[in-house]
Amino acid sequence: MSVVLIFLAGAVFIAAALAIRKRLQARKTGAKILAWILFALLYLAAAVGFSFCYINMSVGHVKATSTAVFLFGGVAVVLAVVLARVLGFIGGAGKPAVSAEKEG
Repeated sequence: MSVVLIFLAGAVFIAAALAIRKRLQARKTGAKILAWILFALLYLAAAVGFSFCYINMSVGHVKATSTAVFLFGGVAVVLAVVLARVLGFIGGAGKPAVSAEKEG
């Protein structure tokens, strides 16, 4: 099971890195560095969280597992939202998140 999880982690890393690279081609250097740092932190938080939960589930520590899900999951969600904002998936760079058009 661990080998499958490690393979999936590598596949997700490569897919996300290629998607971010494609999205950042026309950005300035500062935005690129920020996006890659956020991606590395997000991936690290998710990997540590998954491994912590996997180890504690295999031993049977229910409280530690549930605490880790909320802690690492919360950190990963916050980092994912910030990364999505930097990459322009939420709100976009210079574009409004929801376009308000006047009818009339």
